[in-house]
Amino acid sequence: MDYALFRLINGLAGRSPPADELMRLLATDYMVPTTAMSLLVWLWFSGERGRQHHVLMALVAFVAANMVVKAMNLVYFRPRPFTNDDVTLLFYHPSDSSFPANSAAALWSLAWAIWRLDPKLGRWLVVLALLMGISRIYVGVHYPLDIVGGALIGIGCARWSVSRAGPRLEMVFDRLISTLRRLAIA
Repeated sequence: MDYALFRLINGLAGRSPPADELMRLLATDYMVPTTAMSLLVWLWFSGERGRQHHVLMALVAFVAANMVVKAMNLVYFRPRPFTNDDVTLLFYHPSDSSFPANSAAALWSLAWAIWRLDPKLGRWLVVLALLMGISRIYVGVHYPLDIVGGALIGIGCARWSVSRAGPRLEMVFDRLISTLRRLAIA
C-alpha cells in the first residue's frame, strides 16, 4: 500500500512544469521551515509572555523530535525511493534514512505544539506540514509511511512538550524570558 500510494503521488511528477516547481519549492528544507520559524519569531516578538511560552514549548518539541529521529536512524535505515525504484526525482539525492522523515517530524512538532496552544495560528502550520509532506512524496524523496512516521513522532513530541515537559519547565521559561526581556530580545 505504501508503494502504491507513492506511485500514485509521484506519478503526477513531470507532467506539469508549474506543479513541479511548486512542489520543489514546498519540498525544500528552506521554504516551509523558514515560514514556520518566521511564525515562531512573530509569536515571540508579539510581546505576550504566554505566546513566548508557546514558542519555547514548540522548540522543546522540535528538539525532542529531532533527537528521536536521529536515534531511530542509528538503529534503522530505510533506503530512499529513488535508490531501488524507478521514480520521477525532482529533488537532490538525500543520503540519510528515508524513515522516519525528519522534515515531517520537525514541522509536525512545531505545528502540533502551536496548534495545541493556539489553534488559530496552529492551523496554518498544520497546513504547511501537510503540504510539505505531500510534496516530499511528489518529488520522490519519501514514501508516504516515512511522512506518516515523522508526523507521528512530531505530534508525540509536541504532546509530550505541552503536557509533560512544558509545565515542568515553566519556572525556567519565566526566568529565561525575564532575562531576555532585560536584554531586549523578548
